[in-house]
Amino acid sequence: MGENLFDTNRLIEFQKSNRKEIEGYTTIFNIIEFPKSLDYFKGLKIVYPSNQDYHSAIILSQSLYKIGKPIPPFDILIAAICYNLKLTLVTSDKHYSIVKEIWNDFQFSPK
Repeated sequence: MGENLFDTNRLIEFQKSNRKEIEGYTTIFNIIEFPKSLDYFKGLKIVYPSNQDYHSAIILSQSLYKIGKPIPPFDILIAAICYNLKLTLVTSDKHYSIVKEIWNDFQFSPK
């Protein structure tokens, strides 16, 4: 896909700055965390996890556990979705940098 997927913290920041137009994606998990997104943003597409995403999340979780650097479960699923769809994750969460230790080609933008 080659586009952006926005994490919850970015959606909240956009809402606080009255930005309503967003071209890109978010996950159902981000919508669950910040349900206002459904009615507030225009142009935001929602991605639901596939079986492959769950499988990738398990592999990522096991790998992070082995190196002693676990991250929250929703974040593992979000990373797996981005990785499989080749989306760049736009987030304020710095812990996603740990995912790059496992998946070198994982794309994220810590803004």
